[in-house]
Amino acid sequence: MSLIQLSLKHGTSVAEARDHLARAVTETTQRFSLMVERVEWAQDKSSVDIQGKGFDVQMRVDDSDVHVAGNIPVLGRLLGAPALKTIVEQSFKRLPK
Repeated sequence: MSLIQLSLKHGTSVAEARDHLARAVTETTQRFSLMVERVEWAQDKSSVDIQGKGFDVQMRVDDSDVHVAGNIPVLGRLLGAPALKTIVEQSFKRLPK
C-alpha cells in the first residue's frame, strides 16, 4: 500500500486556491489519463475526489492550506506519489513578490 498525505500553505485567497486546485487536477488527470476513471468535485469547488484503476486521491483547499491524501499503490510504484506531489507544489507555487 502506498499512502500519500501532503499539506502545503497556499498563501492565497480561497478563490485563488480553488483555481490552483483546478489546475493541479487538470494536470493530474492529463498525466494519468489512462488510469483516471472519475473526477468528482464538491459543489463549491474547494475539494475533489479522483478515482481510477487502483488508486483514489482526495484534494481540498481551506483558508490557508491545500491538502492531498490518497491511496495510490499502483501509481506509487510508478513514481505517482512524487509526480503528484510535484504537480501540487508547482500548481501552488508562490509568485515572487
